[in-house]
Amino acid sequence: MPLYGYAATQASPLFSDMTPEEITRLCELLHASERRYPKGASLISPGDPLPAFGLLLSGTVQVSMDDVDGNHIVMANVIPGATFAEALVCSGAAESPICAAATQDCAVLWLQGAPLTSPAFFADPLCARFAANFIRTLSHRILQFNDRVQILSKKTIREKLITLFSQQVQRQRTRQIVLDMDRSALADYLGTDRSALSRELSRMKHAGMISYWKNQFYIHHT
Repeated sequence: MPLYGYAATQASPLFSDMTPEEITRLCELLHASERRYPKGASLISPGDPLPAFGLLLSGTVQVSMDDVDGNHIVMANVIPGATFAEALVCSGAAESPICAAATQDCAVLWLQGAPLTSPAFFADPLCARFAANFIRTLSHRILQFNDRVQILSKKTIREKLITLFSQQVQRQRTRQIVLDMDRSALADYLGTDRSALSRELSRMKHAGMISYWKNQFYIHHT
């Protein structure tokens, strides 16, 4: 039985406080399979069946969808140790409404969703621990979407940035915050274009509201 990317799996909330042996056993029960993708590769396309959800072992993945007008909406930027598509897999969705693409060369551990629908799976104490971790992961994802809704409900780029910065200051517990996305990804996340975002960041910097270097920001006042 191959050993999966334990640096990422042990860092994942799904396998919190579990030994390598326990992780290996759960991977067997969930029929895990590891795949590698080059930058730009499509992992999930709209209309694809969704038998499994992904745990990112290395690299980065962007999850997105297009609205009815063809506008590209970034749903999440996934980093190693994080999961994606788990809510859709558990919902029993017949077809994927989302896209998932590699934004860097990446490795993904695919975990089958079918065992999670079996009562026998949860009778095992180890699987019950996994189930508790899985519920916490889904709850955290819901909170992330709530944050996103707050941001997208704002009308101007500045209002969106202020909301994002306020969320991150609270979460990171410091006014010196680091965003896990570059300018292009940040523009997609805010629902704007990169040039308009850069202009607004420059205006906020000149107004003494923020200082920044690449993806590091210091929030003076908002």
